[in-house]
Amino acid sequence: MENENIIEKENGNNNEKGYENVNVTFAKPKESYRRTIIILSVLLLASVLFSGFQSYYIFRLNNGLEGILSYTRSVKKEQTASGTTDETENSVSEDLPEPWFSIEDAALVATSEKTRLPTVDIFDLVSPATIPIGVIGRDNGKETKLSSGTGFIITEDGYIVTNRHVVELADVAVSTYYVTVLLPGNDNYVRAEIVGSDEQTDIAVLKVETDKKLPRVTLGDSDKIRSGELAVAIGNAMGSLDDTITVGVISAPHRDIVRNGYYVDIIQTDAAINPGNSGGPLINSYGEVIGITNAKIITSTSENLGFAIPINSVRKIIESLINYGKVIDRPYLGVSLKYVADDSYYGARGGIYVAEIVKDGPAEKAGFAIGDRIISVDGVEITDSGDIIKVRDSHKVGDTIDFVVERDGTEITLPLTIGDSADFG
Repeated sequence: MENENIIEKENGNNNEKGYENVNVTFAKPKESYRRTIIILSVLLLASVLFSGFQSYYIFRLNNGLEGILSYTRSVKKEQTASGTTDETENSVSEDLPEPWFSIEDAALVATSEKTRLPTVDIFDLVSPATIPIGVIGRDNGKETKLSSGTGFIITEDGYIVTNRHVVELADVAVSTYYVTVLLPGNDNYVRAEIVGSDEQTDIAVLKVETDKKLPRVTLGDSDKIRSGELAVAIGNAMGSLDDTITVGVISAPHRDIVRNGYYVDIIQTDAAINPGNSGGPLINSYGEVIGITNAKIITSTSENLGFAIPINSVRKIIESLINYGKVIDRPYLGVSLKYVADDSYYGARGGIYVAEIVKDGPAEKAGFAIGDRIISVDGVEITDSGDIIKVRDSHKVGDTIDFVVERDGTEITLPLTIGDSADFG
């Protein structure tokens, strides 16, 4: 009778039968037991999946299917009007002509005789040569400005320096987008040609055709700047407020970042860098351009963290783009590497591993194999990929350096002749 009563009460029939309320307790252990089994099963399944993922990752690493493209130039793609993409094959550089352009000869450069200027004079001196830039394309059937930035004129005949990311749309899809600039004294934008651009340093050079002699900036010496010095930025803020000037100081003359496998030295400033300022000049107290503004950090806890590319670090880049349309004589290894921490994956020893090798590149010619663990380069012990970057960049194209790698438990030495990045994309 007791069991019958319990069943009826569980089914909600106790009021109909006239029984008193009874607390049912013996069903709870069964429910708790089932819950425990489910939790343990989920944990076991998660453990199996995690172990399988780690094993799969090591397999991909050892077979070159996984890796960060830290040392290979990205293959340039051009988007056609139909929306498809065509990949440009790696090409061996042809015999290059003699360089004809020199910043020292064509641009204004700083001299030892100079005077510190008030901010208003700095603006009057530099703003005429600082110009708005826009990328134009078709949107909903009509031409419209799709992106904006800033540039500055370095020669009287119309060579302009800006950031690559400002004109990137037109650089990768020349049949769909084009670049326009607003020259001093003009009311209308005119077209500008992209002479060349460099993804590694975020630099692009434009050219406008003009019969007039254009105002130009004076290029300073970014190696001599110090923390606390005056820093002035002029740019096309928000893409519509041209000739916007902001003032601050040099927060730090050198900050190292790694961009696409290359160390990039940047200047930190607290002068406000707004959207649209990219590609504009960062100016010292003498009215000289010491940097090219290109980035800022925006977080809920940070303020006034702006950055600029030091002009000294890209002088040769600018010259190479004008002379050849690309950057030449930049050390290149042709290998993609992956860092693996100690005990982070089953069966993998911590270190820097070869994850990908560029076909016909310096690493392939040297005999590298997927899964090689790099121990030292040119006598320098390697603990992270930055060590390799520093060694590589301390050498010139054509130099041969020794890589000591571990392969199948054996250390071997691979002499590698440094290539030229211009030959690979």
